[in-house]
Amino acid sequence: MRTKYLVAVVVAAASLAALAWLLLARTSPLTGAGSAPPTAKPAQVIASIEVEGRGTVLANGTSTLFWNSTKPLKLVLEAKPEKCWAFKGWLVNGTPYSAEPNATLTVRGNTTVKAVFERPVYAVSIVPVFHPVSLGANASARVNGTLRPLPANASAPACSLLEVEPVAPKSWEALNGTLRFTVNGSLSVKLFYRRSRVTATFRNIVVPVLVSWPGGNTTLRSDAALELPFNTTVALSPWGTDRRGCAPYNETHFACLAAWSNGTGVIPFRNPTLRLEDDVVLEEVVEYMARQYPTVFIDVATPTGTVKAAVFPPIEDLITAFRGTYRYAGDGWLEASGEMWVLRVALPPWRKLRIHVVSGGNIDVEVIIRNEPTFFAAGRGTEPGYCIFEVDWEFVEKLRYVESPADIPEDWWRSHFKCTLAKDSVRVECKVLIATGPGRPRVAPAQTGWLLLVGHTSARIKIEVVEAP
Repeated sequence: MRTKYLVAVVVAAASLAALAWLLLARTSPLTGAGSAPPTAKPAQVIASIEVEGRGTVLANGTSTLFWNSTKPLKLVLEAKPEKCWAFKGWLVNGTPYSAEPNATLTVRGNTTVKAVFERPVYAVSIVPVFHPVSLGANASARVNGTLRPLPANASAPACSLLEVEPVAPKSWEALNGTLRFTVNGSLSVKLFYRRSRVTATFRNIVVPVLVSWPGGNTTLRSDAALELPFNTTVALSPWGTDRRGCAPYNETHFACLAAWSNGTGVIPFRNPTLRLEDDVVLEEVVEYMARQYPTVFIDVATPTGTVKAAVFPPIEDLITAFRGTYRYAGDGWLEASGEMWVLRVALPPWRKLRIHVVSGGNIDVEVIIRNEPTFFAAGRGTEPGYCIFEVDWEFVEKLRYVESPADIPEDWWRSHFKCTLAKDSVRVECKVLIATGPGRPRVAPAQTGWLLLVGHTSARIKIEVVEAP
């Protein structure tokens, strides 16, 4: 029994060994006796290149966009944007890598490289420039058809067409036409505007006025507004009035154009010439005066007694309308008062003259030397207080042929025309006054040897002929 069992075991073992050899032979190549089994195949390294926007990419000098290798791969990258585009940066697997168009990348595993291109947007500022600068206005412009107030800031993509059409405000003109240009970078556009028209508004037109300018004129008899070319020169003058700028207002008074007001101050002329560089409001400054003033007679003391002298009201001689009164107070004294008064006194012949003035302010006392072909008068300006003037006829005779006050020697002046001011019991010399200008032969009476008195305050005047011819 033992012998049979041992043989069976040996046979079984041999059978298992043969089966193992057969299985090994089916699953393995023939390698020869004693060779080792083969190694695993290496993994692939893959890189793909993508483009966003408009541009081209070179990798290692070629336009190849797909790369693979069995080992780490080095890529030399170059990005080239198309016209009107710009390179923004590289993305590696969605992560920013570099903003430089030339970059080097070592690829160690599967990688996606993206070159990002974008169209730049540039800032465009539109600025108005006004002439004159001080008269800036609310200008505007149409930017690609859209009306926008100026100054304005706009944005435009590169290579886009921008059209800017200036729109001038009222009374202005645009010096630019419509501008069309391609945007290739940030820039500033200046639009130039020039004042073209101004409006002159006339108010309180009581005295008719003639408005004249180059190429035209008009007469205003009531309030009005005139639109005139910018920077034009206009001349204003009373129309249909007498030489004093006075026209009948009603049965008892004249309305006299004395000056103009421009809203910021008074223009002290009734016929000014103005240059219009902006809108302006002009208003008449009007004064009213009685249609008739009576002639006043005063007593003038002379060495041989008292004579009558006529004091003529200043109707024919006014430069500016006035409000004033005057009367004879007796004993040779004449009283005058008001904001403005002008009197001429027709004196009898004299060799030496003495004039007393008691005033509350400055009074001009002049002796008329001649009235044609030029007007010439000389005297002194008083000060508040009591002034005494002493004049001899030699002073008048010599000045008849003098054209300029500078030709009169000061020592001769002082010895022939004396003026003293009694102030606080002290006598001091009065200020000098000289008047000259065009002759006024039609202004009568205004003859050699007469007196001309002008004041802006109350005064009492007394005249004495100390020595007669």
